[in-house]
Amino acid sequence: MEIQLVLPEESQAEDLALQRNDREVVRYTGDPKYPYTKEDALADIRSFLEEENKSRVTRTILADGRPIGIVYFYLPWRGQKSVELGYWIGKQYWGQGISTYAAKQLCDFAFRTLDINRICASALEVNVGSWRVMEKLGMRREGTFIKAIYQDGEFFNDLYYAVLREEYSME
Repeated sequence: MEIQLVLPEESQAEDLALQRNDREVVRYTGDPKYPYTKEDALADIRSFLEEENKSRVTRTILADGRPIGIVYFYLPWRGQKSVELGYWIGKQYWGQGISTYAAKQLCDFAFRTLDINRICASALEVNVGSWRVMEKLGMRREGTFIKAIYQDGEFFNDLYYAVLREEYSME
């Protein structure tokens, strides 16, 4: 399977909506919007493009040319030297190393092109796949925020991870 990261395009909206319109995917995105429609995807893509290189950098993850998810980071704010990474992919692509590959590409890009010292990310404790991605990137768990996220009538612990420039491997 060939994995590519490309700038989001409006033509990707239908495929991205199909991938994200799944309760399990939505549960882990931090945005509980469900159902997630083509119109929602179009609005998100337009927002990503408006924010590109201003407050965030976003890429669509393609698998064999088909949009399957999103990877992004928020740009440093007010002189900070840290960015926050995020990602999601369609459920049928979980467990194949795709999120790790996409996140690694974006982390490499961030450390190569930005004057930053740190990349951080978070995941619900129940989202083992996501925090395993962070560990594969060389991130260390910095903390657990107990019952920090409230979704679907339930509280969840949120795990925080980070890696410093001097700890990160570009290999």
